[in-house]
Amino acid sequence: MSAQQPMEIASNYPKHLPEVFEQAPTLTSLNSAWSAITLEAFCLPPGETPEFCLDHYVVSINMGQRLQAECMVERKSQSVTYFHGTAVICPIHSCHSFRWNAELQVLSLNLKSGLLGLHAIELLGREQVELIPHFAFQDGLIYQIGLALQAELRSQNSGSSLYAETLANTLAIHLLRHYSSQNHRTITHNGGLPQHKLRLVTDYINDYLEHELSLRELAAIAQMSQYHFCHAFKQAIGLSPHQYLIQQRVERAKQLLRQGGMSLGSVAIACGFSHQSHLHRHFKRLTGVTPKTFLNS
Repeated sequence: MSAQQPMEIASNYPKHLPEVFEQAPTLTSLNSAWSAITLEAFCLPPGETPEFCLDHYVVSINMGQRLQAECMVERKSQSVTYFHGTAVICPIHSCHSFRWNAELQVLSLNLKSGLLGLHAIELLGREQVELIPHFAFQDGLIYQIGLALQAELRSQNSGSSLYAETLANTLAIHLLRHYSSQNHRTITHNGGLPQHKLRLVTDYINDYLEHELSLRELAAIAQMSQYHFCHAFKQAIGLSPHQYLIQQRVERAKQLLRQGGMSLGSVAIACGFSHQSHLHRHFKRLTGVTPKTFLNS
């Protein structure tokens, strides 16, 4: 490995690591509205990274073939085999580097600084938290979250920010529960959202359907943490905030189609969908018919 001074990869907001990988990412969320997490996909030839140091947590997932890798942390080497779907929790505030012997297809999930601390207070009773570095381990939920975020980014789907924040919070809680140096405490949920808070949130969603809504702002309206809000909202109405948002956008689309005078593309934009194909997909999924069939019925 290089004997040069380790590079500092520091940011209050998760971002890509252009100095670590020479190749540009094949897919990136940096230009999206995601606020709690960023995703980058890389396809890299056999090679190595320089030595670097992170100030935020990064979870990487091998999306390609089996390969051998060498992980160097604070000058201590570890050889591992990466199978498809295996993950890495990268060390934080420690100098480390990687070397691999075959083409590497990897998803890099960069967690926003403070995301873990937000949930650590509720799960662990403390804000300061440390994840234990792990190399080449299998975790089905981490893999599925990576796939879901990748698919969402590729689809450029309406509601992407709310969906991505929900997945980021799920990932953070999972990491704290299973990979933290502290044991988590049991959290009890006392029923769903109170009716007055539920009404405030649902009214807000319906008033701003055409906007990109975030989990943070919805939880703030309910005056709850994002973690408790998601559970309480679903317990109250049987849908996650993201599912409810999409459902209400489809309902708004049905109203506009009945009124007439608007193109399908205009209806899609007015309801908060990024374009007509997104309206078409969610409309058919929830109603069983396409918007055009509904319009002509």
